[in-house]
Amino acid sequence: MRRMLFLGFLLPSLNLFAQGVKIGADVHPYWSPEVGHYLEITYSIEPQSLYTTWGQESDPVVTTLALLQQGEKVIGAEKLAISCPSQNIKAEKLFPIVQSTFLPADTGQLQLTVLYGVGTELTDTLYGSFYISPIDRTSMSPLAWQEPQGKYLGPRAQFGQAVYANDSDKVHFYTQAYKLPSGQKTFFTYEIYSLDTDRPMEGYGGVIRIQSKETVQPIHGGVLISELPTGNYELRCVLNIQNMDRHLYPEQRIKFYRVNPSELARWNTSTPVDPRWMGLLDHGDSLRHWVNGMYPIASIAERQQIERFGPQTSDTAIWRFTQRFWETRHPTDALAQCTLFQNLLRRVDAQYSSRAVPGYATDRGRVFLQYGAPTLTEKRPFETDGYPYEIWQYNLLDVPNAPYQINKIFVFVNYAVAGRNYELLHSNAIGEINNTRWKIALQKRSYITEDIDDTGQTGSDKFGSRIYNNIIPGGG
Repeated sequence: MRRMLFLGFLLPSLNLFAQGVKIGADVHPYWSPEVGHYLEITYSIEPQSLYTTWGQESDPVVTTLALLQQGEKVIGAEKLAISCPSQNIKAEKLFPIVQSTFLPADTGQLQLTVLYGVGTELTDTLYGSFYISPIDRTSMSPLAWQEPQGKYLGPRAQFGQAVYANDSDKVHFYTQAYKLPSGQKTFFTYEIYSLDTDRPMEGYGGVIRIQSKETVQPIHGGVLISELPTGNYELRCVLNIQNMDRHLYPEQRIKFYRVNPSELARWNTSTPVDPRWMGLLDHGDSLRHWVNGMYPIASIAERQQIERFGPQTSDTAIWRFTQRFWETRHPTDALAQCTLFQNLLRRVDAQYSSRAVPGYATDRGRVFLQYGAPTLTEKRPFETDGYPYEIWQYNLLDVPNAPYQINKIFVFVNYAVAGRNYELLHSNAIGEINNTRWKIALQKRSYITEDIDDTGQTGSDKFGSRIYNNIIPGGG
């Protein structure tokens, strides 16, 4: 299976995801007087996707090669073979694999390239650019999430925005303060703000007094959020320094999403079940098919709840959740809207499902359900020099569980050539897989290049190629 990756630059941290194997890479810039600027790259590997893709008796290995460049000059390189321990894929809980590495860096505009592969072969390339400012005054490094690892705190496994969904979650964070002024009192404040109201959450914050005046001062902190309601939040931290203008206080922020399990449990049990929903949704496997099909249009909190529905979950609990799901969105015609969605789900199943995968679980089915029908679709099932592919173009993306966007494309590829298994290869929509080398990936059978910066723009004169002659803007 081919694994296409996404590298998104949420400066000053970066994230990447794999299509087959889910990978996260948090990149944070740090500084020390001895070595100067450097990067910490923390790779997180989601175990379920890894062991399913690996499919061998031996322990899986993930190989990464990170290259940091400034212009044409390579200023840092690190190849890492991540040996992943054996885990029972049928176990109730699997633990993510987390591994960090360090690269020397510099100030100014930099380019980071990450080559990646399952096993020893590097099969995919990701790259992007960012800017590092010099440490010439009192400042702070970007905030990083941590979690307990035995007796100590270490980097938290990260796949995009942090989501905390346990009963007794405590958010642990880390930063570094640089060049604190001597002889002046300093204290570090932190507070959780609701992004829905842009107001601080009372009781969720604290103060850390800075006693030492080292050139580099590590700062660890934590906040218990077991009672924090479900929603979007931001941790805001400030270095308060005596005799300094308040407008110059160093500040850092980091976002997270809280899913409160206790709140969800009360939310579900408080709703009486209308018998009409039982008849509409059926029971057993059919009921679970309908509720799983709602996943693409669900919020983060609702997706967490759907993922918790296991074989032991009663039909009544799922009926109650589904009824509340639709009544929250459509108070006056919930049953009618659910019926319309069921008809849409049947259409998606008919068009995109295979014998092994229902339509809503395929990439095309998920995109169709989440964003609606595309404005324009271009299908290329027969290509002389590449894999079959489709390009979907949307004039507008305006849905509750994604940012408002205009003029976005989705590129799907069928690596098996036969059948209906089209994987999402590239999209310029926020939060989706972004692969600047998607044209090369479509032509891997004939487009041979060793240039890691080549995005496939030089092959437009290839005989028989239609990849550079698409009717969709931005698709060729």
